[in-house]
Amino acid sequence: MMRLTRSLIANLATLLLSFVLAVVIWVQAMQVEDPTIKRALQIPATFIGLPEDVTRISPEDDNPPVLVSYEGPTSIVSELTQDDFTAIIDLSDVPLGSDVTVPVTIQAEDTRVTLEDPIPETMEVHLERLITREIEVEAEIRGEVARGHTRGNELIDPPVITVTGTESEVDRLDFAQVTVFLNDDTQTRIETPQPLFYDRQGRVASVSGLQLSTDQVEVTIPINESADFANKVITADIIGQVAPGYRVLGVTVEPSSVLVTGRPTQLALPFRVQTEPIDITGLTETYQDQVSLVLPEGISLDSVTEITVTVQIEPFSSTKIYNLPIELLGISEDLEATIEPDTLRVVLFGPSPVLDTLTEQEVRVSLDLFGLEEGEYSLEPDVDVPDRGLELRSIQPSVIDVIISEPITPTDEFSDIDSMYLDVLYPVVTTHDGVRPFPIQSYPPALPGCPDPFFFNRQIPYDSKTFSRVGRQTKRGQINFI
Repeated sequence: MMRLTRSLIANLATLLLSFVLAVVIWVQAMQVEDPTIKRALQIPATFIGLPEDVTRISPEDDNPPVLVSYEGPTSIVSELTQDDFTAIIDLSDVPLGSDVTVPVTIQAEDTRVTLEDPIPETMEVHLERLITREIEVEAEIRGEVARGHTRGNELIDPPVITVTGTESEVDRLDFAQVTVFLNDDTQTRIETPQPLFYDRQGRVASVSGLQLSTDQVEVTIPINESADFANKVITADIIGQVAPGYRVLGVTVEPSSVLVTGRPTQLALPFRVQTEPIDITGLTETYQDQVSLVLPEGISLDSVTEITVTVQIEPFSSTKIYNLPIELLGISEDLEATIEPDTLRVVLFGPSPVLDTLTEQEVRVSLDLFGLEEGEYSLEPDVDVPDRGLELRSIQPSVIDVIISEPITPTDEFSDIDSMYLDVLYPVVTTHDGVRPFPIQSYPPALPGCPDPFFFNRQIPYDSKTFSRVGRQTKRGQINFI
């Protein structure tokens, strides 16, 4: 029996040793085939457990980055991504109102990898409770209403502003205030100013980061006339007619109304406040003058005021058409110019009385040829109109064709050399571009300028009418008979 027991113990020890040796050999074999590697990834952290009536003050980033390091077999680690890890920051047990360090917890979906401590391991968090308060709105009225008027109690809409935010920020607020400025107002004022918030020490407080129910407040300030005062619009009493061709554009009174005083029963009756009669007969320009007022009996001005009436007068407007010759300016003395056309159609717009008296000589049309050499040009004409409120509406044509050339002058002297008697007369036409013979009929009776039937080597002046019987020639040319 003892021998059997010893044999079993010896065999069991051998079996255990064999198993351990097999495991070691297997592990070494696996290390060779699938070695362990280490990797790191940056993943976003997630906050959990935040109570409903609490807000996070810091950190401001909703998903702060966390660096995760892990190791495991190559076949597993090489397949892992950011989605296989989770960084969690639990806020459920964080106290309010102070900075608290909270650990960062990393979770991996694959448990075959080994996780190291994340970077950072903790985060500093500050939580605050959210509260809502109603802040009362006050109105500050500066200035006064006009004389003869009274101001009622201001109405503020809404009377309170609801503020939502962190407890520390909301609790420091005391009230909100709007300011309205009056300057001799005579009618009810309605303003929508932006309120300013003040803390409990009376200083202006910022509400940045807080949620407000409204950022504007409507303030209504009732303003009424006193019982023994009334504000009346002034009416100008215009008589007569302006000069023919003119019209009244408008009438203004400055100030447009005045404050009058009297018994309440009289002021309650309908009446007008008029100026003294203003005669505009024959006027051709704007009229301005100080006038007095005509008031009903028992009604008087609250204070002496200068009343100025302005009657705006202007002429009727019309158009007028002129066909004017074109004046050539600046052409050189040894050149001449031909233009087409030689007149310009000008349309002017302006006051009818001015156009009726404007003569053609007062409107000047010209072409500036200064410095131009021989050639053909298309030039825009210049139109000079008197400065009397006139407007140049159009010119036709807008461009003038100009030809600039050298003038050709005739010769008046005859030569003293006679020629032989011939049966045919050959005039030679001399122009600025050369000399060319022009054969004509046999010489019959003498031509104008030729004294006898003999032919002479003569130079005679001619014009287009005199030489039309001989042939077509250029104006102001020269003819040589040989």
